[in-house]
Amino acid sequence: MSFFNKTVIPDQWKEKYLDLLDEQEQSGKSYKEKEDLLCKTIIRLTIATTGLDAHLDPHLLSIRDQLKNGINSQALKDELERFTTSVAQIKHTPPQNRVADPSLLFDFLLRHYTSPKQQLSLNQLKKKADTVKFETTSQLFTAIYEAIDSDADLSSTGGIASHINIETVSKQLLALLEGIEIPSLFDKQAQVAKQLLAAPGQTTIDFEPILDKSFKLLLKIKQHNQTEQQDIDKFLSHITEQLAALDISVMGASSAVQESAENRSKLDQSVSEQMEKLQLSSTNATKLEPLKEIITSRLANIAKEIQQHGQKEAVQRKKNQQQLDDLVNKIKDMESESCELKSKLKIANNQALRDPLTGLPNRNAYNERMETELARWKRYHSPLSIIVWDIDHFKNINDNYGHKAGDKVLLLIAKQLSDHSRATDFISRFGGEEFTMLLPNTDKKSALVLANQLRQTIEKTGFNASGTSVAITISCGVTEFIANDTEETAFERADQALYQAKEQGRNQCCVL
Repeated sequence: MSFFNKTVIPDQWKEKYLDLLDEQEQSGKSYKEKEDLLCKTIIRLTIATTGLDAHLDPHLLSIRDQLKNGINSQALKDELERFTTSVAQIKHTPPQNRVADPSLLFDFLLRHYTSPKQQLSLNQLKKKADTVKFETTSQLFTAIYEAIDSDADLSSTGGIASHINIETVSKQLLALLEGIEIPSLFDKQAQVAKQLLAAPGQTTIDFEPILDKSFKLLLKIKQHNQTEQQDIDKFLSHITEQLAALDISVMGASSAVQESAENRSKLDQSVSEQMEKLQLSSTNATKLEPLKEIITSRLANIAKEIQQHGQKEAVQRKKNQQQLDDLVNKIKDMESESCELKSKLKIANNQALRDPLTGLPNRNAYNERMETELARWKRYHSPLSIIVWDIDHFKNINDNYGHKAGDKVLLLIAKQLSDHSRATDFISRFGGEEFTMLLPNTDKKSALVLANQLRQTIEKTGFNASGTSVAITISCGVTEFIANDTEETAFERADQALYQAKEQGRNQCCVL
């Protein structure tokens, strides 16, 4: 009877204790799974936001590396602090509500007036314009003209307008409007500005308002782009705040798990001590009744400790579950916002690299592709050719039939070049009525054959404008990259070949 009391009863309580430990182990595994899910989600968020700001990219990479060591890594916490500091230092440049922000105009002028004297005068005026508010665009244009030509006398009747070469300025402004990315919001305004700039027979009296409209349009486009950049900056700040909140929640959950583990360890130690005392009492006992009292007391203490621990664990599990539920909801919100921004950025990137009229890659896309093809050519030494196309008498089509007819011609040419070229060829609208083609693994002889086939196809294509049949032809210059060539030297050679084709009567292809 004494042997039964000393062995069976403690074993029953020990079994209950082990069951409780199993339950705690399952809870720990569940928490570990959710912690792994949190790590994966944060990694996805850092990948999705990489590229939004060059200063933040190293921090995002470091956060991904630190997550390999787990949520509890002190290095991860330090890196999140540095990331928060970097985001806070991003500068916001609010659009200035001034008569004009001439920086874009000065960038354009500095590219076209390159003599040392003109460069010095324009740079000085640009610095002055940052602090001086011009009351009218006329004052600004007068100051610019004086900077370009310091010997000019603007005191005569007509002022700056009488000194402007309207055709040259219109052509340069048209080239600028064709070369920059125009948001869809300003498509109609841009079309009106292009029509006004391309209109023949303009007088100097009418030209200043046209300059004013063009200038204001460029300013609106710049301010719109600044606003979009600010939206991205705000999103990054919002993401940083959410990451900081997640960090606090995760640290709290981690502390709770650590505290739970410590409590389990204390319980384990206490039960072990109680069992050792029971064993010692049983061994040293000489009478049954005192032993029963000792066993009953010890078992009561063990039961009480297990019960208290179970209650604490239940409260802690509920708290942990609530914290994990909050984390999951926050992560879902962040994933949703990240996907939305990624989608917007993808659309914006496509718009930035596509010509809105023809749908072909634009000049920016051409520059990107050129870098890739040039690097491949330098590495593998496979032939690379370039074709520069220009529509013949395109200005006459615009003047005689209107800009809508001109747009239809551009669409028609773009379609023919796309439909009748090879899959490996890269076609882009370079600007205005100019198109370019990059032909990898193609020497200039093969490129010339392809160019003439395309030229003949376009020549046979019919086009009607206002019920009148209009002949459309196109000329091109062809060249192949040679040793020590750069993007500029090859393009200049192809452009010279195009000029030669125009001089020789148009509707032909020349090669240099």
